[in-house]
Amino acid sequence: MSSDFWTSSHSRYHLHPRSSILASRSLDLTYCTPRQLYCLHIYFAGLLQKLGKKLLLRQVPISTAIVFFKRFYLKNSICETNPYLVLAACAYVAAKIEETPVHIKSVVAEAKAVFAENSIKIFPADSSKLGEMEFYLLEDLDFHLVVFHPYRALLAMTGREPADGGRWSSTRVEEDQAARKGKAPGAAEESEEERIRRLMSRGSGEGLIEIDEGVLQICLFLINDTYRTDLPLLYPPYLIALAALYIGYCLTSINSLNPSAASGGASQPRTRSSTQQSHPPTNPALGLPSPPSADFAAFIASFQVSMPVLMACVQDVVVLYPIWEGFEPAQRAGPAGGSGSGSGGGSKGVLAGMAGMRAGMAAASGAAPGGGGKEESFGVAEAEALVRRMIEERAVDLMHPDDAGKQVIGKKRKA
Repeated sequence: MSSDFWTSSHSRYHLHPRSSILASRSLDLTYCTPRQLYCLHIYFAGLLQKLGKKLLLRQVPISTAIVFFKRFYLKNSICETNPYLVLAACAYVAAKIEETPVHIKSVVAEAKAVFAENSIKIFPADSSKLGEMEFYLLEDLDFHLVVFHPYRALLAMTGREPADGGRWSSTRVEEDQAARKGKAPGAAEESEEERIRRLMSRGSGEGLIEIDEGVLQICLFLINDTYRTDLPLLYPPYLIALAALYIGYCLTSINSLNPSAASGGASQPRTRSSTQQSHPPTNPALGLPSPPSADFAAFIASFQVSMPVLMACVQDVVVLYPIWEGFEPAQRAGPAGGSGSGSGGGSKGVLAGMAGMRAGMAAASGAAPGGGGKEESFGVAEAEALVRRMIEERAVDLMHPDDAGKQVIGKKRKA
């Protein structure tokens, strides 16, 4: 298992160009429209989210299962497999990989219950079938089971990663607060110089941004939503985390202009840069002098990333919501899915602003990516029926291919 993203199988083998993803879905697109296929992936991700909650999995194993599911269907087609069996196998394998194993009988039982709630009748509730599917899944994944997620990158950028890359057991703020509270009576007072040296020995803080907890929760919700798109197959995790920060900051700016929509009052993000040393204000969390605040654009520009690529990633996130709103309108009242990386709830005003932003984007556009014009209504009930129809039509085509007569005639002529 690799601890470095750039040397991992994720970076070397599982970041694909958009053209290869489209080519892998060419067979499915003969039985459905691009918008319907996009909605099917939203549908399957939602089922995995429900199954993960039934199995008491945190968000990271659920996200890993969704990535396994997407990787599997880069080599296979929905119309030639049972996606519900694949879905259960992905949850079973991901739970093992993320060190939260679940018994195979529990997976089958909970999957059967989840699928029954959604009127899905083609799931084989048999442990042996799921065990067999596990081996097929591992083979098609090429045994590349290490998945890096944007959660860690986001927490590192915001200075909230508990271990700072595995070297410390707490963040700088947590360490300072623990040192203040846990001081023994009569112990020698730590001088300001010693305190600064202790905290700054962990690094200068360059490349970090300080944001409110409510904004961080919005970014985590956004990252959860990206697993309903192809972003985990297209972009590295740190770029997805930057895109979530960008959208979260835009929402914060909108809420700051409308206090009634954001009673939580998210403040402007503060960035740290070692290149600016004049006029040191006070950091309220640490009580230490820190470099002056820079705007969020300067923070984004400090990363060596392509701005067009980052904006393309942002656009892929934004495009999700109008399609998702049309597919599951009853479930779009608020951010979907709790975050396992940060379970603390954000302010109600910020979450209300998030829902308002999604509703606004949904009202602005109802077209699928790359598609023009409006299509007929397509919801969850139609998704389940479409999956069955795709499988049945593909089976008919395999039994009665268009060139069957030509092959027989050719054989007779050769004879």
